[in-house]
Amino acid sequence: MQKKILVAIDGSVYSNQSLSYLATLFSNQEDIHFHLGTWITAGSSVMPSVADSKNSLIPTSGAQTKKENGAKRYLSKATDKLTRAGIDPERIETSLQVSGYNIAGAIQQSSERKLVDSILVGRRGLNGLSEMIMGSVSATLFQKCHAIPLWIIDGEVKSKDFLVPVDGSLGSLMAIDHMCHMLGKREDIHIYLFHCTSMFRKKLQCNPELFYHKWDKAWCDAHLAKTDCLFDGPQRLLHEADIPDKCVTVLPQASDLEEARGILREAKNHNCGTIVMGRREVGMAKGLFGGVSDRTVKRVQDLALWVIG
Repeated sequence: MQKKILVAIDGSVYSNQSLSYLATLFSNQEDIHFHLGTWITAGSSVMPSVADSKNSLIPTSGAQTKKENGAKRYLSKATDKLTRAGIDPERIETSLQVSGYNIAGAIQQSSERKLVDSILVGRRGLNGLSEMIMGSVSATLFQKCHAIPLWIIDGEVKSKDFLVPVDGSLGSLMAIDHMCHMLGKREDIHIYLFHCTSMFRKKLQCNPELFYHKWDKAWCDAHLAKTDCLFDGPQRLLHEADIPDKCVTVLPQASDLEEARGILREAKNHNCGTIVMGRREVGMAKGLFGGVSDRTVKRVQDLALWVIG
């Protein structure tokens, strides 16, 4: 089954680091395809652009042409970088879109239209030509985009090891499910399952009925109702995705004043390059210190963060 990742390109060092991350993880994975996209604003107009810029009545200025030519060069260089890493050009497609000033909204709309499996953005990217400030774009996508997994890359990430915080919630298991979809049958990765408690966290209670609408009732009753339900369900999903048991480690439970700090500490301790975590559904109440994923995304440095929700 082909999987597609939408990659936001703006010519900055941060989008370049994102490409290096993809090459490290997926250069030999023929089922992973990439859509490299660049979004630029439409001249000085405050009006949102039409869906097809060729049908626009707004005249194209010299400055606009310069921006478009620059963006095309960025896409060409990004494509070259992936092909030099051994990725078949047939796995890569590109697009340049002229949008309004809501770049995050344009990226989200593109992801929904193209039915991608995830969106990848490099954080703190900044380029004057495209007027694309990836720091604010990634933050806006994190707040608004819940339907499609969001991958945020901060810095240079080379490790193929993953830390997955689990807490018995639907979001936590959905994060595991996304990993299984993107990384199934891989033997060159390592996954650490980790649970961190805080003094303000309620005691976990296994309730398989909360998962019946996503997984088979018999499966939920078998793997989400036991005393070890915190890890049994995730381990079973990984096993069913043909990820070898030797590639999965359950870490000892830890505690911290607040979970985000414990998660980041554990990722660094085990040299993990990526943290994969679920988050609450829209509208659900958050704890005293806010959502764990909210705090993690604000603090993450030199790591990739996959947020599924």
